[in-house]
Amino acid sequence: MRETASDSIVSSVIAALTAELDLDATALPGDAELSLLPGMESVKLLRIVNTLEQVHGVSLDDDALFSIETVDDLIGALTEQVQSAEPAAQESGR
Repeated sequence: MRETASDSIVSSVIAALTAELDLDATALPGDAELSLLPGMESVKLLRIVNTLEQVHGVSLDDDALFSIETVDDLIGALTEQVQSAEPAAQESGR
């Protein structure tokens, strides 16, 4: 079965969080507050966001970054950026 863009984003967010924070994926419900995750620090969050931006070829703007509080918020912000980047990629022939 083919993975959708949404599945890919969810998978990459979970992978980035579990790798950076050394957590089990089951410890990451969607409503989990990022700031309350064990081991979370602002520098780690920046590394996680940077990794996700590179994986998906997007850049989250400052407004999006400051509005992210939960795992679901991070997934939503990333999804929004990826979806808005797709039409530009299609127009340029990617």
